[in-house]
Amino acid sequence: MKGCLEVIVVLLLGAGLAAWIVWDALHLPEPPHTTVNAASADPAAVKAELAMLKRQFQTPADYQQRLAGQGLTEAALQNRIATALSRQQEVETTNQPNVTEKEVRAWFDAHRESLRIPETFHAVHIFLTRHEKSKPDRETEIRFIQRQILNGSLNFREAAAKFSEDDRTKKLAGDLGWFSADRMPPDFIAAVKALKPGQTSSPVLTELGWHLIQLMERRPSRLPTFEEARTEIQATLETKARQAIQRSSSPE
Repeated sequence: MKGCLEVIVVLLLGAGLAAWIVWDALHLPEPPHTTVNAASADPAAVKAELAMLKRQFQTPADYQQRLAGQGLTEAALQNRIATALSRQQEVETTNQPNVTEKEVRAWFDAHRESLRIPETFHAVHIFLTRHEKSKPDRETEIRFIQRQILNGSLNFREAAAKFSEDDRTKKLAGDLGWFSADRMPPDFIAAVKALKPGQTSSPVLTELGWHLIQLMERRPSRLPTFEEARTEIQATLETKARQAIQRSSSPE
């Protein structure tokens, strides 16, 4: 009978609350015996949980019928939800993971290579799409733009602002900002890697279209220092520890 009762009540409450919160709410002693202060729960969170629960019923009448069948009023249900949320908050507060500097350092030493910062590039480009049906020969156009840059009629950024069809960078005079190889098509990256800072490429054809590329700067791949990685590693370890605490405190 106990198992059936739990299933029934989970059907009532489980839609809006995490499973362990539901179980906790159902097994709390009735006030005033509980030591958890339901008033400490965020009213907005309680309201949100209740709203999610109500959406599981086709009509308000179905919801009210289920409440009556469980011997609950909506006020009592709200109090149960608030108490469960307060208990969750109490567990999270009193079981904050204690990740030490030594643990963070040990993880860094063991996984440092996985944190490697890839080689990055800062470039500007001029782009003409190859998917404009009314303009099948874009090579003629891109070479015309290249000639204007070479003869000094326009500098690269002026040409980008005037001719480029990359709407995202056109307003930035073709500036792509900093990027790594995994953010660009392989044929584009191959052309970038062939350049030295300050150099401009010949017209480059990719699956997207034609490009002229000017490399501004490049930064080699490197391993981060401990100070650079410390915050990220600590946050990751704390999250894992918190999840382990929650799993150990959850009912079977």
